[in-house]
Amino acid sequence: MKSIWVTSSNKQEKPWGNEAVWATGGNSRIIGKVLFLKKGCRNSLKYNVIKDETLFVMTGKLLLTFADEGFAKHKIWKTREVRSGETINIQSGCPYRIKAMKDSTIIEIGTRAGHSSTVRFHDDYGRHCSSSEFEVYKQADDAEKSISKLEDI
Repeated sequence: MKSIWVTSSNKQEKPWGNEAVWATGGNSRIIGKVLFLKKGCRNSLKYNVIKDETLFVMTGKLLLTFADEGFAKHKIWKTREVRSGETINIQSGCPYRIKAMKDSTIIEIGTRAGHSSTVRFHDDYGRHCSSSEFEVYKQADDAEKSISKLEDI
């Protein structure tokens, strides 16, 4: 029998800001987050093995660094500005990182997959890459640095 229920969110402080996490409960596969990224901070360079995500930028301005699922073979990384009102759709297997160019609030909706399905290459807060992952991190970092004036985007 179908029903209606109420759940609570769980707010977690992060070095880049904070996130409030909620799930739909029951057997649903959907999880949501409200992310707040402080200006100048960025999340981990990562990809999800199983989980797909949609990020809606409520406020702020982001620099998105990303590649498609062929990143290891093709070594092609891109960067682009993402502004308030825009949506980032991320499929599993596609690495990315977001950097807040202004204080930013983002709504994330994803399929429930768990932390074990996330592959992190690097972040600015102590989870460093192994030597085999360094090349991927360097490619993404070079793509981000290729923007001549980040503060102008």
